[in-house]
Amino acid sequence: MSNLSVRVLGSIHAIEAKAWNACHGASCPFLSWEFLALLEDCGAVGPEAVWAPAHAELSDEGRVIAYIPLYTLAGSEGSFVWDDGMEEVARALRLHWFPKLVAAVPFTPAPIWRPLVSPGEHEDSVIDACLGAVAELARSGLFSGAHLHWTDPLIGSAIGRHAAARLDGDAGNWISWRRQVYRWENQGYASFADFTGSFSKNMRRNVARDKADVVSAGIAVKVIRGDEADPGLWTRMADYYERTNDKFGPWAARFLPRSFFEMAAERIGPLVRFSAAYGTDSGYPVAMAMLFEGDDMIWGRYWGATRDLPGLHFETCYYAPIAYAIHEGISGFDPGMGSHHKARRGFRSLLAGSYHLVFDPRLRSVYADALSRASIEEAAFVDELNADLPFRHKE
Repeated sequence: MSNLSVRVLGSIHAIEAKAWNACHGASCPFLSWEFLALLEDCGAVGPEAVWAPAHAELSDEGRVIAYIPLYTLAGSEGSFVWDDGMEEVARALRLHWFPKLVAAVPFTPAPIWRPLVSPGEHEDSVIDACLGAVAELARSGLFSGAHLHWTDPLIGSAIGRHAAARLDGDAGNWISWRRQVYRWENQGYASFADFTGSFSKNMRRNVARDKADVVSAGIAVKVIRGDEADPGLWTRMADYYERTNDKFGPWAARFLPRSFFEMAAERIGPLVRFSAAYGTDSGYPVAMAMLFEGDDMIWGRYWGATRDLPGLHFETCYYAPIAYAIHEGISGFDPGMGSHHKARRGFRSLLAGSYHLVFDPRLRSVYADALSRASIEEAAFVDELNADLPFRHKE
């Protein structure tokens, strides 16, 4: 790579969908051109929003070798990275923290972010070049630093190569932040009963009780492809998304406008699966979870219900998607953040990496110390959660 150049584009619409989606990494639904374009077109991100697109195109002697999903972020809203206190630290030093240059998927705390590498290119060397390009864009744009949030595990390997080879003046200065995430892993289960058969007796009983509560309420859950769903399901999902966030008041995560769901059927229908709970007394679902499916993975994102019933959340958001994944031969399921009860239902905890390059040495010192302590706490939390897994000890 002798003659690299970077072009920043203020909208994904400046990039051809076919070229973007042909890259390695774009098979993840949240990194697809269609999903990112929908976020722009519904107004969730844009020049006047907290998240403003700043996607980069990396070329080598005029040949595009990668696209780098990037945003400028005016605050922590929707990043699930709570670092607002750094703005106060920066202000005391007569500096600024926001806006910052962020490599992330808006509103999506899952370890998926990565540069998208053009077919035929050597992935490791291109990703190394992309990290250098992000650092230089942050520096030349006078940002306080560059932030890679919720990254694919391959980014950790690339950061390691940077540190080992001292590829640029900032090599070794990327600050690591390890965050707890959940993951269900398909161990070749033949059925949902085969999966729960690996549980201890008490936990099998608890799951059976959850499922019995749902059945006794006259409710059955089925998974429906988004491109085969009735239009009314998308409207219902918007209702439930709003209702769920209304319950949490100032702690809500209402980042998507209603227009996202209104436009989603046409834009991202093939990427979506609905876990829909139907009662005998209604033609529409009493509860729904919105899932996204990639090549060998599903992600749970949004959920809501008309009423709270015992076992309904577990069946709709966990058990039915797991049964679907087993039936389809899908190897993994990311159910989303939070809720300690996920561990007792078979979701292991892992540590996901975020990486941060902070230019001012005073800010870097404060941030590195805070993230070091936070990462230690997260690692201990992972151990605590995994100690509560339901599997029999012989496993």
